[in-house]
Amino acid sequence: MARIALALAGIGAMAVLTACGGNDFADGSADSIVKSSKDAMGGLKAVKVEGDLTTSGQAISIDLQANSDGDCTGSLGIADGTADLLGVGGVTWMKPDEAFWRSFAGDTADQVMAVVGDKWVVVPDGEDSIKQFCDVDELLDQLLSDTEGEKATFSKNGTDTVDGDDVVKVDREDPEDGTSTGYVLVDDPHYLVKIEKTSGDDTGTVTFSAFDEEFDVSAPSDDQVVDLSSLAG
Repeated sequence: MARIALALAGIGAMAVLTACGGNDFADGSADSIVKSSKDAMGGLKAVKVEGDLTTSGQAISIDLQANSDGDCTGSLGIADGTADLLGVGGVTWMKPDEAFWRSFAGDTADQVMAVVGDKWVVVPDGEDSIKQFCDVDELLDQLLSDTEGEKATFSKNGTDTVDGDDVVKVDREDPEDGTSTGYVLVDDPHYLVKIEKTSGDDTGTVTFSAFDEEFDVSAPSDDQVVDLSSLAG
């Protein structure tokens, strides 16, 4: 599952570095646009992330809404498998389908599925590659990580619209990491709304929306949760 985090972090890092803005903002330098986008994204308390990626030949999809309280709702997909995710107050549950279990549980998949059935399982504290998707602070911390020392260069690539909103496009070129394009809102706050990674080890598209919007989520009832520690030993 660490691959999911690495893939999204890699694409996110490119994304954040491809910011932009409108009017005077759009006329600014690529570096100033990047900084404005980073600042706007770094102040978020809630966001929805959707995307389809390919990393090391593996298809990954994400459709998830998360906030800074550790609440989340949505799903992660890997190859043909999907896991629903649910987080409340920092506790995260997942409900994988059969294909997901077979990808990650290996030889124990049948045993796990026999115990779990269609119920939720608590994601252990050590599984940060999953839990981080349910905390917007950790998620954005990856996406907006410090880029000092990287060999990437940035250049503006005109304007466009995303879901009816005016955006500025900024290309990011990195000799080691490939090419990506970020779409940043012209209007303040200058949120990054879309990233397209077109070359490198990881490729795909990620979108950001529902900025700071509240969403409803509640913990599953005890009778709908299975403790995977019962399989230990």
